[in-house]
This record gives sequence, C-alpha cells and structure tokens, in this order.
Amino acid sequence: MDSEVLRQKLEQLTGKRTGIKQLGRQLSASLFRIGKQDEPVFYEDKLLVPLYESDGRVTVVWVEMEGLTPLEVQLTDYAARNFAIALQATGVKEEGEVEARQLGSWLNSQLEQEKDDIEIPDDIALKGRLFGDTIPFLLSSENVHSPQITYRSLMKLLRSYFEKEILLIPLLEKEWLILARKELLTGGDDKEDEEDNEDDLLAQTCMGLHELIASEWVGVFHLAVAPAIVPVKGLTGSVALLRETIVLGRIFQVGEYIHLPWELHLERLVNSIPVVRRRQLLGQIGDYTSLLADKEMLLTLETFFEMDCNVSETAKKLYIHRNTLLYRLDKIKQETGADVRSFSDAAIVKLTMLLYKVTKRK
Repeated sequence: MDSEVLRQKLEQLTGKRTGIKQLGRQLSASLFRIGKQDEPVFYEDKLLVPLYESDGRVTVVWVEMEGLTPLEVQLTDYAARNFAIALQATGVKEEGEVEARQLGSWLNSQLEQEKDDIEIPDDIALKGRLFGDTIPFLLSSENVHSPQITYRSLMKLLRSYFEKEILLIPLLEKEWLILARKELLTGGDDKEDEEDNEDDLLAQTCMGLHELIASEWVGVFHLAVAPAIVPVKGLTGSVALLRETIVLGRIFQVGEYIHLPWELHLERLVNSIPVVRRRQLLGQIGDYTSLLADKEMLLTLETFFEMDCNVSETAKKLYIHRNTLLYRLDKIKQETGADVRSFSDAAIVKLTMLLYKVTKRK
C-alpha cells in the first residue's frame, strides 16, 4: 500500500495532523539514543515514532498531540506505532525514501487537480531541501512486463552518475522525478558561459544519463529535462511541463528517447488544436497522404527540416548524393505542388506532417 494512503488513514484515525520527517543528527541524538530507537518520544506537543535510522539521522512518523485526553494520547500512540510497522512492511528502507514518496504523492494529487502553481506546504518533510536552484529530470519507463525497478537500485545508479546531492521522487508507476543541483552543469565556475550553453549542457547530461540507464536495464526509457527552478515554488509546474514533453516526444519523435521542451514548441501548439479542427485543417491544406505514408520521403523531409532546409547537410546526414536529394525534393513538388526549398511551402509541409502524426493516433 502507498505510504501516503497509510498516512491519510492514520490522520483519519487520530483526527490530528500527521506526517513523516527526517530529523537532523543533533536532534536525533538528543531524542533517540542511536541503536535504541524502538520507543516513541514526545517533543513540542508531537508524538515522534522512529521509523529507521541512517547516517545518524532518524526518520520519524509524527502526530500532533495538543489537546488530547490521556486516553486519546494512548490510542494515538498505539495507532502511530502500528503505522510505523505498516510502513516498514512496505519495504521502504532506503534513506529518504519515505520523505520522497510523501512528496511524490503530494505532487500527483496537485497535478490531478491541475494545480501547477502551488507552493510546497510546510508539512512536506523535504521542503527544507527545495530552496536552491535545481535541475528537474523526468524518467518514464515503457517496460510493462519488466521487473519493478527499486528505489534503492535507481538511486545508486543516479549517485554514480551525478556525483552530487540529488533527490529521487517516485511519481506514477514506472515514473520518477530526479532533482539535481544546478552546479552539475559547469560546477558553477563560469556563470556567463553557463547561461549561454545551458540548453546544450542539459541535453548532453540527458544523453549521458539515458545511456547509463539503458546499459543497466533492458527496455525503453524516455527522459526529459527542464531548465533550472527553485522547487519549493516551481516544482508542480515543471513536472507538468516534463510530463507533457514526454507525451509530445512519444507522438512526434518516434524512435527518440530524450525529449527537450524547448525543441517541441510547434508540436505543443499543434497538439493543443482540437481533433475535429485538425482534420479540417488537413483537408484544407491538401492531400499529402501518399507522401506522408512513404517512409523514405517522410525521413527525407524530417531530416531536411532538422538540418534547417540545408541541402548539403541533409544529404550528408542521409548518406546520399546531393543530386539524389534534389531528385526527391523535385518529386515532392511534382506530387504536392509544394517546393520545400521555399520558406512558405516548407512551413505548410512541416505543419501538415505534425498534424498527420498527431491525428492518425486518434
């Protein structure tokens, strides 16, 4: 059972605010003698029930106790202990995993309600670590029949790659949010150079991370990254953008597994057009069905647009002679009347390709 569901049940049972929190070393040592953490304690009108200890820090379940009668205190104590046992039974053992799942459950609930501009509340245990500039990545797996990737194994892999402090937040099944400090880009040595090359650096980081994951686990993984944010205020909006980016990538970038939001502006616009209107536009533009159904011609056009309509660079990318490419472009003109070497015709054909891709899926 999900830890957030358990927390909500505890809150219903006690009638008091509850949560999961990691205490600092000093406070942990003052409240619990390390190695003898099996008994709850009362602290600042809260009942703290130890869940596990790691590196001198104790993760606890807390319940507000102010205003309770002695009998209610006893019942709450009993309920909280059983809650901690239930959490441990779920296999949540990795340091920070309980707190990460709490944040993930909160993010999912906000995004389900389409609230993408909400500040993280104070009862989220990880809030104190979400004030610095952070790079968000979203990892999504399509491996329906593969074994479940554990939090511990993925965190170990990520630590080996970033070599810096990161947070791993489980979201939906087979979907993870990765938060890495912005210094991962250049180490913070050259601010001006960092700003000029941030998109390229993010793309390179994504490529390296995806290669590492693909080398460790079999299957298809999609990865998206967004510009740096201050998570405490911008996390919900960034996750919404990353989810949309992966959805768009699966539609418009078939065969690719790294998706960048700044490369999908036109695709985002086309995807927002209602289905009926898309079909109307396709009918008004003209019949490109035979052209778009031809895999060779479709690849030629996609590469031509990727190379900014540069004939020489497109021929190199396709490993064909320049004259062969010119022959294909002339054939497109003969069949459709569109000369993609001119900007206006190229724009129409590009729009048609995007409309065709998103509409044929419906």
